Amino acid sequence: MTKIIVAAAPATGHFTPVRAVAQDLVNRGHDVTLTSGSQFGAAAEATGARFVPLHGIADFAADDEEKNFPEMADIPPGPERLGFGVRNTFVRPMPDQHRTLQALLAEAGDEPVALVHELAFMGAWPVRLGAPGLSPAAVIGLGVVPLSLSSEDLAPFGLGQPPDDSPEGKVRNRAANRFFREEVFATTQQYLVDVLASVGATREPPFVIDGLVTLPDRFLQLSVQGVDYPRGDLPPSVRYVGAPPPVTTRKGPLPEWWQDVLDARTVVVVSQGTAANKDFDDLVQPTLDALADLDALVVATLGRPARLDRVPANARVAEFIPFGELLPHADVLVSNGGFGGVQQALSSGVPLVLAGLTEDKMEVNARAAWTGAAIDLAVQRPARADIARAVRTVLTDPSYRYRAARLAEEYARHDPFDAIEESVLELVAASASTPGR
Repeated sequence: MTKIIVAAAPATGHFTPVRAVAQDLVNRGHDVTLTSGSQFGAAAEATGARFVPLHGIADFAADDEEKNFPEMADIPPGPERLGFGVRNTFVRPMPDQHRTLQALLAEAGDEPVALVHELAFMGAWPVRLGAPGLSPAAVIGLGVVPLSLSSEDLAPFGLGQPPDDSPEGKVRNRAANRFFREEVFATTQQYLVDVLASVGATREPPFVIDGLVTLPDRFLQLSVQGVDYPRGDLPPSVRYVGAPPPVTTRKGPLPEWWQDVLDARTVVVVSQGTAANKDFDDLVQPTLDALADLDALVVATLGRPARLDRVPANARVAEFIPFGELLPHADVLVSNGGFGGVQQALSSGVPLVLAGLTEDKMEVNARAAWTGAAIDLAVQRPARADIARAVRTVLTDPSYRYRAARLAEEYARHDPFDAIEESVLELVAASASTPGR
């Protein structure tokens, strides 16, 4: 049995995969403490892990960035908005994440402890960069967004641009990445330096977007290589390990109309996920309107209690249906591009129509379209005609279903839970045999 701290920033899309990891580690007999926002306490304790809420300002509801930071609403999607989000949602809570982690490590005394954290939890950064304090025996990062690491084969993260590894493309990419670091993200990087200094860090941090991936001893991307751009400079510490299976747990019975799903010849699912679902006029309502005449059952999952203005005769609406139960019946998923939902769809062999620009969605959607298993409408609020055209294309062109099926086969060859436990055991053992650690 190994002592393991599992940590997640307090956002649903970051906590949900980490909760599954904690549950699996508990089931394998490890001593697991899960730390995240207090709003996730009940869900965390249901895993069998001990739950400890994050300290101070790290314990906040990160799902509603525009409520927490109203000025964000005035920043258009793109690099500036990405930098604002990284500063306020990732870096700002770091000192209190650090204090939470230090308290948990102190409890363990001399017993080695592994830290498994999703990338937005930056509580291990201070000690790794020279601040006084205790160090985990092993630090394993989990990628719950598209891989953000800079590469000479890729444009800067956050632009949603396809890869270009030609000689000319590499020159452009190097220049663009340098400009991104030194100009676009200069304010964010300086803020990171200042926050680290406030807790005693003495070493210069890496570029924040890169350090999220490179600072852990090992970084396990919860996806497959086929859903990411190829790059020739991937560090050996980064590994693609597949995605956790779609959630099957539910709080109550399936909707009374569930038989309609089982009987339907064609099922289209539409969802705005958990983070960007405050305004259903972005995607859910336009999709229901656009597909009202389609010979298909359209199922909308809202993610929260709400009523829609219009529900066509061929549509059904629910607050929540586990994707593990719904996706096996789906022919296409219309989504704003949450990383977890897209991974679950592709691992189930379901092609997508995507429209979303906030958070990391521009990158999620561009990568999904690059695979050939999705159409990216590349807007935040698509026109009804564009939705209808894209859905009909995915339903009638077999190439989308074929590419999704091939990706599902790639996902099936991976077990992320095995990979996480193997990394924990291997790195803790290596730490024990390394003098001075």
